[in-house]
Amino acid sequence: MNKQERDKIKKFSLWVPIRRYRREFRESTYKLIDKEKKQSSINTLNKYIALITPTNDKSLQRKILKDNLYQISIEISSFCNRKCWFCPNSYIDRKSKAIDLPEDIYIKIISNLQEIDYSGRLCLIRYNEPLANKNLILKRIRQARQSLPNVKIEINTNGDYINREYLDELKDAGLSYINMSFYFDKNQKFDVDKLIRPAIDKMADKLRLQYEIAQDSIYAYRVKFIYDGIDIICGSWNPETVGINRGGAITDNKIKQAERDYGCYAPLANIDISYDGLVMPCCNVRSDIESHKNYIMGDMRDNDLFELFMNDKFINMRKILTNDSLKHGACQYCNMNTEYMWQPYAL
Repeated sequence: MNKQERDKIKKFSLWVPIRRYRREFRESTYKLIDKEKKQSSINTLNKYIALITPTNDKSLQRKILKDNLYQISIEISSFCNRKCWFCPNSYIDRKSKAIDLPEDIYIKIISNLQEIDYSGRLCLIRYNEPLANKNLILKRIRQARQSLPNVKIEINTNGDYINREYLDELKDAGLSYINMSFYFDKNQKFDVDKLIRPAIDKMADKLRLQYEIAQDSIYAYRVKFIYDGIDIICGSWNPETVGINRGGAITDNKIKQAERDYGCYAPLANIDISYDGLVMPCCNVRSDIESHKNYIMGDMRDNDLFELFMNDKFINMRKILTNDSLKHGACQYCNMNTEYMWQPYAL
């Protein structure tokens, strides 16, 4: 227990009227917190051991997924209507045609999640624009919501297709959260007054919504639209301070390149599934980039989520990535911070 915690307990103990009881209160509280911290550390260690121990026991695989899955991202279609400079879609064709994730694979994923009563984050997005196909996204949201009543269904969007009527339909379908981004050109600077706030005001008028500021820093400027039923964040991030090179796929000098020598916890609690049904360990690697092929964990056509999450490739990746050492391959220059998302697993 650190000094700050002890001082806080001492302060609260002053409300105990008798000095002897005051001292007993402090000592018993110290012991209780130390015991809880020790037990928490043991629980975390046991979770980590389970995640790196191979097993073919289906019930155990199911339990491990239930205990650890924080986020799953599903790319329901390949199509994106933009070719942003900071995205691999700038040179990989995702615009000329739309290839949808087969419905039977989507239903299989949702059914697997239903088996563990999943209530975490379900993101219907990877490198696609989810609102481009209105019928598809509304159907997929409804299917997920029907089977997973407590799940948080999320999308990221460039906002090109949305209007107030579309927003209301997304709400009725069961969407929980929208992250709406304004993207500026490569030769433009991160400028709140000249670029970002005017774009947000334009979107606010389009959706007929008011907003309040959610973040204003050198990293990002975001607002929260006031809308009952869906949490809506709209804004822009600064590529020069928080840009991610997507597993080395983006080499522009505006995106910082620094070797990673600290742990990554994404493979402990995250699953990404591409439009082709292939499973990836995080959002920064893609099945359609040649240098990322080794990061394909498996195929939803051949296995269920339980088998995939506990297969040899996932387990080996956890062993390699969670320690504080120099990373290699697509992970070598990744600057994505995952510790804040999965703090309990930071051993």
